[in-house]
Amino acid sequence: MRNARVAVVLMALTVACSADPQLGAASTSTTTSTSTASTSTTSTSTTVAPTLDDCQQVATAVAHAHAGASQVVVVIAPAAPASAGTLQIAELGVSGWQCTAVMTARLGKKGVRPLTERRSGDGTTPAGVFPLGTMTAWDGQVFSFFGNSADPGVSAGAYRRVRTGDCFGATPNDPDYGHLVQRSAAQCPGPDDEYLPAVRGAYEHAALIGANMEPVVSGDEVGETPYAAAIFLHRFSYDATGSTRPTAGCVSLAHDDLLAVLRALRPGVLFAIGTKDWLLANV
Repeated sequence: MRNARVAVVLMALTVACSADPQLGAASTSTTTSTSTASTSTTSTSTTVAPTLDDCQQVATAVAHAHAGASQVVVVIAPAAPASAGTLQIAELGVSGWQCTAVMTARLGKKGVRPLTERRSGDGTTPAGVFPLGTMTAWDGQVFSFFGNSADPGVSAGAYRRVRTGDCFGATPNDPDYGHLVQRSAAQCPGPDDEYLPAVRGAYEHAALIGANMEPVVSGDEVGETPYAAAIFLHRFSYDATGSTRPTAGCVSLAHDDLLAVLRALRPGVLFAIGTKDWLLANV
């Protein structure tokens, strides 16, 4: 038996514009000219770098807190209760952080909540900075992506094509919580556990978001706090009218956006999820 614990270290981040080249620096030049009448004139000019957008600000904060970060999936909720937000990929280049075009993302039906404050099944998407998850399946395969369709061309980790018997355990305080185990559909009935072969639309392709994920999962032993299980980046679900649905705690995208993001991910990618102000204060 092991007693797993998950801790999220919240760091307050203060960025001084004059000390960070990405945030710009004031440049002042003074020129003094003397006329034949011994009259001197002084002129001063100041140059300020363009303001960073929300995605760049979050990526910059993440990089300060996580040394070596060069790619961040930035998921911003406009407010904590919001079930829709934006997703952009931030890439670190020679000129600083550059972000992709804004994509619409669906979040948990109850919005976003810091990982250690949420509880499995509460309908919120975990807020925080998380790695790309890695999981070992019941048959020994180690993977970071999965889907009911063929590998779309991912390169940040291994892809698992969903197979018969794939059940993602999400019943709190059960040994299977947070693990991919082998069960029949009848033995993986939900509402917590998910029989992956039955979720053909939303789980066409997905990436594991490493919030309370292997190797240390809180909630797979009696008495442990079940923070989160089955937190994925996957495709939109739709209601009868064709409108997108919020998730139960994942992040979802339109089909084409999802494919573009999955193919762009690189080893070492981080997911930054939350409201902008919360992320800037707590990464």
